[in-house]
Amino acid sequence: KLDGEDARIVDYFDVISGTSTGGLVTAMLATPDENNRPVLAAKDIKDFYLNHCPKIFPQD
Repeated sequence: KLDGEDARIVDYFDVISGTSTGGLVTAMLATPDENNRPVLAAKDIKDFYLNHCPKIFPQD
């Protein structure tokens, strides 16, 4: 079943892509875990960026 709380973006699209931060979001939404489900859900991406953005996109 494609809909419901376990549905993910990759359940609806054959290909997703992006550049720069869009590419990172794409990777987070599409990289499979050991059960062939995405490692991160869309709701988890904000926390990832808040924790890792200073290292990924330094402002020095």
